Amino acid sequence: MITKTGHRLLERWIYVLVKVKDAYVVPFTDEALHQVASDPGYDAAFGPFLHRFLSALATSGWPAGSYYPGGWFRRLRASGDDLPSVAIVPEALGAFFQEEMVVDPDGRWFVGRKAISGKVLAYFLANLHFDAALQRYLIRYRLEGYFETRYIHHYSPPFRVVRVTAEEGGVVLWLNNGDREALRPETLRIDRNERLYCAVLPEQVPAVFEEAARWEILKDVEERKGGWVVTLSGQDIVLAADMPWPYADRIGA
Repeated sequence: MITKTGHRLLERWIYVLVKVKDAYVVPFTDEALHQVASDPGYDAAFGPFLHRFLSALATSGWPAGSYYPGGWFRRLRASGDDLPSVAIVPEALGAFFQEEMVVDPDGRWFVGRKAISGKVLAYFLANLHFDAALQRYLIRYRLEGYFETRYIHHYSPPFRVVRVTAEEGGVVLWLNNGDREALRPETLRIDRNERLYCAVLPEQVPAVFEEAARWEILKDVEERKGGWVVTLSGQDIVLAADMPWPYADRIGA
């Protein structure tokens, strides 16, 4: 279960990552806090420091992005600083803060103001995951013996359908991360701007159809039964504007 502080920080797209063994965890759930407390890489002073750090972040004035209190704690320890008296303010973090990673409403990726494209974006997409506990997307990949982790501020679904093909047994989706999977027709949704979505992955997160793929689904659409109706594999699917999205992740914030 997400803690109250965790909820407040997630709403502001603030992530705290603490390295535990060979991966980062976000101490916004009781389970994650237990993992951090059980890790032998931190001494008894880290618990109070982390609590104070999270309490500071819960106040206003902190930018969205990723924070790394474990690394800062170790640096302060090595410098001999008096931990209880260290001022926890944005200006003090330096290298232990990373600008947020954003997927904008048009599906473009940015780190801060820098646009991400080409091979870097392809690598990010190949390592794109969904954190069901936090209801947030992240990229995770191995880097120098541990898993680098970056969470994402999504204004639109990071997963996108770039192509569809009719194959034996039904429609196949080609996703922007290079994967292919069968369309589950019952998960199709359309919004008031006529953007088309469906559920993908085992977690049933939303993917938005890019224009060419959208056209392949909607080219023979009919208006009847109180909405748009598309026939796929002999099944009529009614697409009413703003139908509820009953899957794991909301489309927006």
